[in-house]
Amino acid sequence: MGKMSSIGYTIKQERLNQQIKQSVLAKGICSTSYLSKIENNSTVPSEEVITSLLKRLNLEIEKLPSEEEKKFIEAFYEEYKRAVMQRDKKWIRETLEKYTIGNSYFLQLKNFYTYNLYMFRLMLILNEKTEVLQSIFDVIIKSENDFDEKQRFLGNLNIGLYFYLNGDYYKALNRLESSVKFVNNVSNEEWEIADFHNVLSLIYFRCNQFFNTINHASKSLGYYKDNLLFERAIDSYIVMGVAHKKMRRYEEAEKNYNLAKKLVIDYKVVHYEGMIYQNIGSLYAVQANQEKAIEYYKLSLKSKEENDNAEGYLISILSIIKEYSKQNNHVEVLSWCKKGFEVIENLENKFSIENRSYSCHLDIYRACYSSTDDLEVVLKRGIDYFKLIHDDRHVQKYSILLANYYFKESKFKAANLYYQQAIQMLYKQNFITNWEDL
Repeated sequence: MGKMSSIGYTIKQERLNQQIKQSVLAKGICSTSYLSKIENNSTVPSEEVITSLLKRLNLEIEKLPSEEEKKFIEAFYEEYKRAVMQRDKKWIRETLEKYTIGNSYFLQLKNFYTYNLYMFRLMLILNEKTEVLQSIFDVIIKSENDFDEKQRFLGNLNIGLYFYLNGDYYKALNRLESSVKFVNNVSNEEWEIADFHNVLSLIYFRCNQFFNTINHASKSLGYYKDNLLFERAIDSYIVMGVAHKKMRRYEEAEKNYNLAKKLVIDYKVVHYEGMIYQNIGSLYAVQANQEKAIEYYKLSLKSKEENDNAEGYLISILSIIKEYSKQNNHVEVLSWCKKGFEVIENLENKFSIENRSYSCHLDIYRACYSSTDDLEVVLKRGIDYFKLIHDDRHVQKYSILLANYYFKESKFKAANLYYQQAIQMLYKQNFITNWEDL
């Protein structure tokens, strides 16, 4: 073969898919250690060995001609660009099917790396399950020492996004920050630079670095507005608005939300309307204006209902419940809890992590405002669930509620345990280990 191709990775993937051990596949063809080198692309095997391995795997496979490879990657790049900028999930699924290589492999390893980086990003946009992403993630991690600068840039961006979606925000930040030096040094187009700043702004937000969030979101915003990418511009305005809200700069937050709202109205991006109203409602909520908050949450609810946005619908219902809870309005809290459960019952994916979380929230609020004595049981069950899915914010929130309940019941030892748990979650959320750093 003369030079490295992607055949070794192809053999490994097929062997794993068929759940065959290396020793079984290699028997009578080559040593197990030599097969390991083939699969890790650390040797160039003979055509005879490759043919024998493929035959044992019952795999018919062809080389993708070099000229065809180049055209394939160039065409895939255009689809990749459209996917990242527009994020049309239905279209992305069709693109994944179109560009999935079944019975071919790349003669040029460089093209194989680029192909996997593009595929990985499309899968991340679709929010595929971890197990679906794992094999391609492993290939990228194992290969990154052989990447050129552009591939390293893409690798850090995509691996950072992977960590971000899995809640490992500081790992994600390390990846993105290590690519800052490549942003203007490699052959990045303007849209790629804007996309990088956009992703970095989201990660900075999760790491509570709000000035950096605004700085990078504004950099991506400029490109999105100039190129009439209104949905991406709306995303940037919302991120900047939320960051300003976190810094208690409420006027600046409202200004950004209103700029997003103007784009929604001017360009009829109706499916964003509910999100805008939701954020304006939350802005009033943090300023203790419950009536205004509820008013905007209800507007959000109406918009989401019209646009058939069931998940967003639950966010607004829970937000309304929180505001009525602040007013200690039992009747409204229980009424909206009932509505929330009705929505979940009619969902196709009612047992998804997201919707099970909403069920837990609704259970807790219902227990708080009902005359039954099951609040302790419901809170413990909710805390255990949020621990299981690594939702630290709600572990902290409901630990405080349970500790307060125990304190009122004069169960001081139990109260102390849950207050301590709430403090531990506070440390974790702020990425600190010592009280001195608070």
